Amino acid sequence: MRARAPRGAPARRGAPPRGAGVRALAALALAALALTACRPLYVPLVPTGLPEPHPTRLSGGSTLEAGMGGRPRLELEVLDVARAGWLAVQWFGPGGAEAASDSAWLEPPAAAAVFDLPADVALRPGEWRAVVSFEGVILRQFLLVVPAQEGGAGAKRSPAAPPLRA
Repeated sequence: MRARAPRGAPARRGAPPRGAGVRALAALALAALALTACRPLYVPLVPTGLPEPHPTRLSGGSTLEAGMGGRPRLELEVLDVARAGWLAVQWFGPGGAEAASDSAWLEPPAAAAVFDLPADVALRPGEWRAVVSFEGVILRQFLLVVPAQEGGAGAKRSPAAPPLRA
């Protein structure tokens, strides 16, 4: 029977096997050498020389303004048209519902398009939004506030609002 160490005394373990320290040191040196010599490997390999994407975008000169008769008119200047596609506009009225939509086929040399709110859509006072997209990707949203007409049917002005001038 083995004698036990008294309580609180550290337990003695046997000596490590011969050559274990040398093997551990050799394994550590080999691992350090292997890890510092490796290049990062990306799987799948990333090919070099890929063209950078140039997304279609609108210039800062694109505007939404009141045109003839106070109707919204959207003038767009398109940049970086890589391929032909549909340039679409959705018009949203003051209630937030879609009031109309329009689209134009855009070819790469063409760089401009003009959209007017269709004449069959009633122009109501409030915030009108135009959302522009190219091939289903939204490019920008524009906002135009249409003021209430003086003396118009059902048009109410806030008493604090300044008078409208022509």
